[in-house]
Amino acid sequence: MLAALADRETAVFSDRLNHASIVDGVRLSGAQVHRYRHLDLDQLEELLRSSSAERKLIVTDTIFSMDGDVAPLAELVELKNSYGALLVIDDAHGGGVFGRNGEGYAHELGLADEIELTIGTFSKAFGAYGAYVTASRALVDQLISSCRTLIYSTALPPSVVASVDAAIELVRVAGDRREALRKKSTHFRTRLAGLGFDTGASTTQIVPAIVGASERRSSWRGRSRSAVSWPSQSARRPSGGQARIRFSLLASHLDDDLELALEALEDVV
Repeated sequence: MLAALADRETAVFSDRLNHASIVDGVRLSGAQVHRYRHLDLDQLEELLRSSSAERKLIVTDTIFSMDGDVAPLAELVELKNSYGALLVIDDAHGGGVFGRNGEGYAHELGLADEIELTIGTFSKAFGAYGAYVTASRALVDQLISSCRTLIYSTALPPSVVASVDAAIELVRVAGDRREALRKKSTHFRTRLAGLGFDTGASTTQIVPAIVGASERRSSWRGRSRSAVSWPSQSARRPSGGQARIRFSLLASHLDDDLELALEALEDVV
């Protein structure tokens, strides 16, 4: 999508913690890249103001995949309107989880009509496969006719499309599951903090336990894995002592299972 919309005359403004697919998409487009500090709206505005590019594109995750924090969409809408930019959001972790009918994070905030393009996936909350872009009819037509990675690829198999169609119907009526996931996530974050773990600015179902140095992370994860199995993965950043264990909660996790995981974490501490 980015390669179809942006070129060398375009300036793309991207949050430093955006997903790798966004980073690669910007590179593929050949656009001028301006990366702003994570959630730093002042720096973003400074970059927008100083740019003389013919076209401007702001692109951001909605829910950041390793930190569980959220993009300030209302403020981003104000900035894109002020500087004549398009706003593109990647809602991979918001689709199905947020919004009255699971439409996503922008719908949760009532901002969907203010955002030019929304990208999402069917491989997470929808439990299927494939991805989607929502936009105006004109932008969708432009993507269909110019997006090389769509044009020179094969269509999804009919069985997959049918699975997506069924998943959307199930997600629409899953309000109780969304509410259960919020409650489980809040409880899990609160308990982790009570054990002394830094959960960063997470407010979603993605909960990091920031443990500092990579060596400590590996040791900590190895010991905790021996105690209990859970929905987590370890990750490290090249610098800054930001290694963490990243938990991704599901509505289907039983309270007893989460409690067992928390007890194991307490033993490790």
